[in-house]
Amino acid sequence: MATLSNAQILELQKLQKLVLMLDKISSGSKNDDQKKRVVKDIQKYKTKILSISPEGIPQNIQNFTVNSKTEFKNAKANEFETDSEQNHLSNIPVMKISPHCHDNEINYIGSLITYMESEFVPLLGDSHTKFDFSHASERDALMKTLENLRRTIKVLTETIEEYALSEKQDFKEQLGRMKNKQSRIFISETGEMFRTFKDFLFKVIDSIDTGVIVVMNLNEKLHFNPKYEQATVYEGKEVHFALRKYYEFLVAVIKSLNIPTKKK
Repeated sequence: MATLSNAQILELQKLQKLVLMLDKISSGSKNDDQKKRVVKDIQKYKTKILSISPEGIPQNIQNFTVNSKTEFKNAKANEFETDSEQNHLSNIPVMKISPHCHDNEINYIGSLITYMESEFVPLLGDSHTKFDFSHASERDALMKTLENLRRTIKVLTETIEEYALSEKQDFKEQLGRMKNKQSRIFISETGEMFRTFKDFLFKVIDSIDTGVIVVMNLNEKLHFNPKYEQATVYEGKEVHFALRKYYEFLVAVIKSLNIPTKKK
């Protein structure tokens, strides 16, 4: 299957949600005319799905649940809504962190991390943002926390897959307990990681606003190398602008997740 862009994944998710909602409306309707209209709409959206992804919805795209007809109306009204820079979380495709992960919270958090790693983390690299020595050192320490979190994710996904494929009941129960514990660790470490990055960006933005020079190339335009960087959203934007957007993203993420801080 060809690699899909973030925009295409988002489009598939919206279309998938509409199809699921229409299926539910169709199954519950006793009006033949309404059923015909709904079936026609379902076919239209399925055709759009196949035009984007000829093999259908990829398995790692998060499935949606359908709650009400009101939700369907809202989704249809916003079907092709343009993503806003101010709404930092609306343009993030939600993907499964592993094929058998059906925990919506874990998948959502994993998708936030993936988005941050692809769109924002490259921004902090030496080739894009030139920090003074002390802030460069602090940035390097931040990257180590992200590497540690990657290891936590690897352990969690391996346990999730082992649990899903295990056939021995006693071993499955043991894996289930491990999975739950590792999920809690993952959520906690993620919260700490996001807060640590936010605190760092807060200091950087505050320095910019007060005229203290900690970034040497604030007004340079960003150009990412597509050969080894996936970032596209802030291509051609000035460094100071992207740094502010990164901070706003982190504030929005922390508010959305509302993960308790560790007790010291």
